[in-house]
Amino acid sequence: MRVWKAFYALVVLVWSFLVVWNRFLVPLDQTPYFCPEKTFSVVGFFENGTGPEFPDSLPTLRSYARLFNVVSPFWYTVGPDGRLVADGYRPEVVAFARSRRLKIVPLVTNEKSGPGNSADAIRTDFARAALVDRLVSVVLDRGYDGLNLDFELLPPERRQDYSAFVKELAASLHGKGRTLTVSVFPDVEVANTISGFFDYQAIGQAADFVVLMAYDRHWSDTAPGPVAPEAWVEAGLDSLLGHVPAEKVLLGIGTHAYDWPAAEGGGIAEYLPTRVALERAVESGSKVLYDPASRQSFFTYTADTGVPREVWLQDAGNLVDKAELALRRGLGGVAVWRLGFSEDGALESLGRALGRRSGP
Repeated sequence: MRVWKAFYALVVLVWSFLVVWNRFLVPLDQTPYFCPEKTFSVVGFFENGTGPEFPDSLPTLRSYARLFNVVSPFWYTVGPDGRLVADGYRPEVVAFARSRRLKIVPLVTNEKSGPGNSADAIRTDFARAALVDRLVSVVLDRGYDGLNLDFELLPPERRQDYSAFVKELAASLHGKGRTLTVSVFPDVEVANTISGFFDYQAIGQAADFVVLMAYDRHWSDTAPGPVAPEAWVEAGLDSLLGHVPAEKVLLGIGTHAYDWPAAEGGGIAEYLPTRVALERAVESGSKVLYDPASRQSFFTYTADTGVPREVWLQDAGNLVDKAELALRRGLGGVAVWRLGFSEDGALESLGRALGRRSGP
């Protein structure tokens, strides 16, 4: 009996020694006893809705709350004078998100009308400081976890102003224990007038996360074509990762479509949810096809006016492809534009691809 007790004591001593050795003499992240887990974020962009085709995002958020870590409501718009010209705050959305322990990081965009698309709001030190104060006050007053800055179509010559604004807003939010996310366009096969004001290096250094809006390679102002072709998305991602660490990058994934007139002069292109696009395919008796080169889905049909139309969409297959790409490249997560646009079953497919539950 004494021999066994001695042997047992020796085993415990050796085991304790090995634990101590691994914890203190070997770097912690290389030991089997301490493996820090990287958080993979899934952001759901949220809109209040404007009608049947563009519904309120809240029902979808309620149905798929477990899939997301962050909800990012599109509630705030900054005007040329730096004041908020739109505030879509809804307390019931905040209450629900809090009940599910979701972080609330509202989207703030610029008013895209008039000269410079509200560039005057960040043109001077004084203007930037005033805008930073206003935005941080909103965050504190409403208890948000941070902001997602989505300024678009600023003139390229405002590049330094925008970088300074990002840096100043990030510093102020960080001082209050909040985060800053910045959404950017790819700079591959995108006009400088669209992406030229983004300084990836400066933005990546200041912000906590950077969302690459990896869609709209073809959109309402272009000829018909795939909205988020895989090779283009990867090229844009490569460019961004040359300046921003992978763990800070969130891959933006679309769930929308464009419906173009197939011939010039046949009308205007229409932006619509993928769900609505697929309903049109059913109504017109059109078969949805798959383009292996772009890994995107499309179909053609003839409108009631007799005009041929061509539709490219981002369906469940696109969600899965882009989620797998984000995992493969070691990104910090994905951001889905937007809740309420995808077809039935698409978010379940995304959940399976990410290995997480997608229920309420």
